[in-house]
Amino acid sequence: MKFNCFSKFEFVSVTGFVLVVGMAAPAARSQETAAATPSHTVATVGANDVYVRSGDSLNHYTICKLQAGDKVTIVSERGEWLEILPPDGTFSLVSGDFVDTTDNQSGTINGDNVRVRAGSLLNENKYTVQTLLTKGTKVDILGRNPDGFVRIKPPAGATLWINRSFVGTGPSSAPVATKEPATRAAASEVVASKSAAPAAGTSTAETTKQLPSPLSGVANTAWQKQLEEIDTAAKAELAKPLLERRLEPVIARYRPIAEQSDDDFARQYAKARLDQATGLTDLAAAIQKVNSLDEKAKTHRYESLAARSLIPEPTRLTEPAGIEVQGELRISALYPPDSPTPRYRLIDPVQGADRTIGYVEIPPDADVNVGSFVGRYVGIRASAQRIQTGGVNPIPIYITRELMLMEPPLASREGKN
Repeated sequence: MKFNCFSKFEFVSVTGFVLVVGMAAPAARSQETAAATPSHTVATVGANDVYVRSGDSLNHYTICKLQAGDKVTIVSERGEWLEILPPDGTFSLVSGDFVDTTDNQSGTINGDNVRVRAGSLLNENKYTVQTLLTKGTKVDILGRNPDGFVRIKPPAGATLWINRSFVGTGPSSAPVATKEPATRAAASEVVASKSAAPAAGTSTAETTKQLPSPLSGVANTAWQKQLEEIDTAAKAELAKPLLERRLEPVIARYRPIAEQSDDDFARQYAKARLDQATGLTDLAAAIQKVNSLDEKAKTHRYESLAARSLIPEPTRLTEPAGIEVQGELRISALYPPDSPTPRYRLIDPVQGADRTIGYVEIPPDADVNVGSFVGRYVGIRASAQRIQTGGVNPIPIYITRELMLMEPPLASREGKN
């Protein structure tokens, strides 16, 4: 799978630059004021393609994008970030091991302190825990993921985050253009926005006429001419696909202007453009690295499959002598093979794959080729056994040094015919 750049990084567009760096954040309420507010605040998004995130920083993964005019309900605030109720269309995730259901439309939590994670419409991340659910809690099921997680309607206590710079409390809450540059965190939340949303009843052409030229604040005409020439070169590179852009010459031309002290506006302008061009260059390098790793992973996978095909078929046992537990071996979404402590799920195929009857843990020094047993009915001979606790239903963990193929139960075989 090749990775492409999200339009998030296209805010360096020459024509829309001043609108982006000039956005001033709406007046911020203090945390004390927010805590004293008796009810939640409904606010309006003031720009197009603004990211909602799983947490209060750019390091948290994106959930969805909102458009100008969309409403959000603010729960609290923290610095530059607003905590909001999940917008319509978003979802949360719960491990299928802890959801009992008969119709796949509604379910009941079967454990205590079960983690609810923020689900994303834009990527597969799910590491952010939104809240914990207790045994017996009812949930609305929206669907199932191949990795064993269940998509549910966000329960009480689940929240998301949005940058305050693009949210106001009135019907016309689009950020106002100003000569002062906005923070990088705020600017990077705008995705592919050629301009801020115009006020109701105002056309794009009218809005453009009211705005100053991007370089009208440059006092030194020599700097202004250089910046216009560099912008033209940058625009030509930005018209190319991300991985074909060569922004290093543009960066080299912006740098001396960003370091001079004769014209403050020209310096600030060049610094902002230099920062954005450098960010896009770093992004292209990161994507190339990811694509290279992806190709290596594919090659390794093919080699592993070829090696697996040469492994002799394990002997099937019909008499489970010394077998402590039997079941179908599955990959665990909670403890995948690349995790620090890989474990495999053991399920009862007669009862269904939604309930884990135990975990199988292979010691690092054990001579067991687990891959040839995944998806098959096996018998476990364990050297030790312990119980997984810690806020969830107790589940046995079998420290396994020997796996054997077994004949599955008759009911399981009939169900597959």
